[in-house]
Formats: sequence, C-alpha cells, structure tokens
Amino acid sequence: MANGLTRMIRKLSEYTNLGLLVVTVLLFLVMSIVYSHFFTLYNLEVIAMGFVQEAIMALGMTIVIISGGIDLSVGSILVFSSILVGLFLKAKWGIAVSIILTLGISSFIGFANAVMINRLRAHPFIVTLGTMTAVRGFALVLTGGHPVTGFPKSFFYIGQGYLFNIPFPVVLFALLAIVFHVLLRRNQYFSQAYFIGSNPNAARLCGMNVERFRWVTYVISAILAGTAGIITASQYISANASFGLDAELRVITAVIIGGASLSGGVGTIGRTVLGVIFLAIVANALVQAGVPTYWEKIAYGAMLVLSVMLERYFRYKRTGVEEAWKDFMLGGKV
Repeated sequence: MANGLTRMIRKLSEYTNLGLLVVTVLLFLVMSIVYSHFFTLYNLEVIAMGFVQEAIMALGMTIVIISGGIDLSVGSILVFSSILVGLFLKAKWGIAVSIILTLGISSFIGFANAVMINRLRAHPFIVTLGTMTAVRGFALVLTGGHPVTGFPKSFFYIGQGYLFNIPFPVVLFALLAIVFHVLLRRNQYFSQAYFIGSNPNAARLCGMNVERFRWVTYVISAILAGTAGIITASQYISANASFGLDAELRVITAVIIGGASLSGGVGTIGRTVLGVIFLAIVANALVQAGVPTYWEKIAYGAMLVLSVMLERYFRYKRTGVEEAWKDFMLGGKV
C-alpha cells in the first residue's frame, strides 16, 4: 500500500507542484472556515470569473516560457483586442467576422514579436516590452481614451453566458487547458518546447527549426491574449484602454509560481492551472479580509520575486552551476 501511495504521489508530481497544491488546499480550507460565504457556488464563480482572462493567457505564456522566451505584450494585446472587436461590432461587421479579424490581428502581433526576436537576435524581454508599450499606445490612439460601447446583445454570451450551468469563459478555459496539456505531453511537435527551452543550439543540431517554433509559440500566446480581450469586452459590455493593467504580471506570476522555469525547459499546463487557482484564491482572500486593493499588487510582486529566487536556488541545486543574476534574468537563449 505504501508503494502504491508513493507511485501515486510521484505520478501526481509530474503534473502539478505538490508543495503549491498543499498550500492551495490549506488556504482554501482556512478561508472556508473563517468566512462562511467563501465556499459557496456564488463566490466560487466570482473567483473563477475574476481570473479567467489571465488563466487563458497563462496557457500561452506557459508554452512561451518552457521554450525559453517570455511575452510581456499579452496585457496590451488583451486591451487592444477588446477595443478592436468593439470597433468592428460597432461598424456592424457581425460577431463572427469581428472575432476572426480581431484574432487575426492579434496573431500578427505575436508573429511580429517572433520575427524581431529571430532577426534581431534580441532578448524576448526587450522585444515584447517594446511591443507592450506600442500596442497599448495604439489602443489609446484608436479610442482617444474613451470607452467603446454599443455591442449587440448576442455578443454578451461569450463573456456572460453559461454552458451546463458553468460560465462559458470557464468552460472555454478548461477545454483549452486540456488541449494544450495533451499537445505538450503527447504531440511530438509541441514537445520540442522542452528541448528548445533547455538548449536551442543543441535543438538546432538535432534538426529542430527553433525560429519557426518560436513563431508558433508567440502566435499562440497572442491569439489567447486576443481571446481574453474578446471575453473582457463581452463581460464588461465595453472596451477601454485602461483594461488589462498589470495583466502580464499576474500571468507570469501564475506560470512561475506553478513551477515553470524562467530559464526554459521546465513547466506543465497542470502546474500553471494550479498557479492560476492559487492566485485567484489569494486575490479573493484579500477581498474577503477587507484588505485594500493596492496591497494585491504588493502581494503579486512579492510572490513573483520569491518564486524567481527559489527557481534560481533550485536550479543551482539541480545543476551545481552558480549563475550571475544578470545571466539568469537576461541570459535568454536565442
């Protein structure tokens, strides 16, 4: 029986971070005991819907980080896509056409990120930081700082509808998580992310097209960010350039807390989902405790820094190689 339990724990550890799982469960139990209305269907829905956009973007970010990159532009793509779909809908281009055009433009931004990283041999942090600033600037130019409203009621279902009594965005996230989990675990092409993230030069010698794979990962990340933006526009029945502030911080924090390595080659979708759930519970716990909202940013920042420090420590224990902070943070493999 002990051997069976050991095998079960070992199998579970392949998909998720056991330490984080224990902390998440304990936090959930404590909040359920302290606040009687915490463990209710209404509050569980609030927790899920409050973080579903970041959860969808975290799926794409996981693949990007595993393959050795990072994408700071996802928050700006979210707000830009929410504005685009709103403008297309106001122009009466129809819901389907508006969504397809919005996702197409979002994918082009991701493709542009990959092209600049490949051609300029620039670090993904610098490239996507520039894209983040430029795209949010375009969003302000398009709206003049004013909200976009006047969407058709049939569009509201995407962000507010229910499927089997579960919010549609949550169902969509679950389906996407399953798809990308299977792709990373079972698909030969997508499993390249681990080899490329660990050592891109060795991956090239093995015949892998690192540059083309980078196009795929950044396009996927941008499309998922665009999807999150469409859901945001539908959920709030408007689009505003103030949407998505610090979204990239929450997304990266969820992925890193889930166990992905900034150095690439490590991470799973299951661990990212657990990281998302943990941050969503923390955010709701702060609200339940009456903590001012600006403390939430401090909490996210502290958790991100702590996760990065722990990652550096465990990487040293794993490899035995002492690495300078500059090389650890900006030593991207291109």
